[in-house]
Amino acid sequence: MIKGYEERYLLIVLSAVMNQKPTPEPIRSLDWEKMFRLSDYHGVAHAVHYGILGLDQDIPQAVRQQFFDKYLESVYRVERLQKSEMQLVALLQREKINCFYISYADIVKNYPIEEMCCRESIEIGSGKKSTRIIWEILKKVDFEVRKIDETGRLFYRIPGIRVLNFDYTLFFSSSMRRFYKKLLKKSPLMNENKSIRELPLDDRYLFLMCRLTDSYARGYISLSQIMDFWIFYKTYGENFNWPYIYGRLKKLKIADFAERLEHLILRWFGTGAVIENVEIYETMESYILSKGTDGREVSSKLLPLINTVADCYARNRRLEEIKKMVIWLFPDQRYMETIYPLLGKVKLFLPVFWLLRLWRYLIRICTKPLRYKICPKLKSVLQRTVKRLPSISRKANSESTDEESKETVEIPK
Repeated sequence: MIKGYEERYLLIVLSAVMNQKPTPEPIRSLDWEKMFRLSDYHGVAHAVHYGILGLDQDIPQAVRQQFFDKYLESVYRVERLQKSEMQLVALLQREKINCFYISYADIVKNYPIEEMCCRESIEIGSGKKSTRIIWEILKKVDFEVRKIDETGRLFYRIPGIRVLNFDYTLFFSSSMRRFYKKLLKKSPLMNENKSIRELPLDDRYLFLMCRLTDSYARGYISLSQIMDFWIFYKTYGENFNWPYIYGRLKKLKIADFAERLEHLILRWFGTGAVIENVEIYETMESYILSKGTDGREVSSKLLPLINTVADCYARNRRLEEIKKMVIWLFPDQRYMETIYPLLGKVKLFLPVFWLLRLWRYLIRICTKPLRYKICPKLKSVLQRTVKRLPSISRKANSESTDEESKETVEIPK
């Protein structure tokens, strides 16, 4: 279940904003700092800004400013990405890259207000071989690679233009990967484009649902993704070929989960339809709002792909640990030359120097207890033993009395 009232109220605000209705006043006091952190965590702080404008709540001015800053970012982002998309499509067309994309301009125009759009990047789906060509194209127009947690390659250019390029590895499931490859081969070409493909409405629904399902399984799912999906669903839902969609969802092995997720989204932003097994949907809410932290056990029963992803991540972590160990045991030649300069003249003896280095580490490890534990104890025992010897103590006393007598002797006049 959702832990706090802030999580529940966030959904109320987003629903009101998306349906262009007044935001209800909260029925209890809110932690507005938490509200901002939660909405920013899910990439919807700019949309929440619209929902809190008319509230009578005593919202701290610093928090209002944070929401307003996110709104300004979205204003600039929408304008920049719409212009950049046209230029990018022209570049891809000129290089004849076989790819598809869901038009950013189409997504924006379906929102009640353009600046509410939650998508932060222009997204291009291509084959695995084409990703290198796309990178070369973008590099010529001053893009650089940025690291991201999600699957794909993110390219960035000042002042805030983001392009996300992905291939079939976007999906974890093998059936989804086959579906992705089919989209690249059989989707119709766009008007006046000889290489760029346009996804039909039904396949676009399936692609977006696969992305939501995959993100859910990986624990990446966010409210911004769900809002993008809801806008598409609300705009084109009447034109879907539902028998085709349900048939494909069964082949993709996500039909039951997709139905539950769709009902949950309708409960949030749509008709508020009455649903059975409320506890399951509340668990899904907690899982989404916590991005996979809460409600994992129940969610893994609804979507077995979660366990598959977790097992794969565990194997990958073990593999990474093994790779790190191998790299530590057998460093590259450049590193070894800094320790053994002689290796620069006799490169064939690199394995010998590996063994020599490991032998030094082994000696150091074996002698460490002797240096830091045994030797200090032995030294203290010897010092106490020496003090207790009578002959040495008498000699020490006599030396001390002689020194005192020398100090007190009168100097003859």
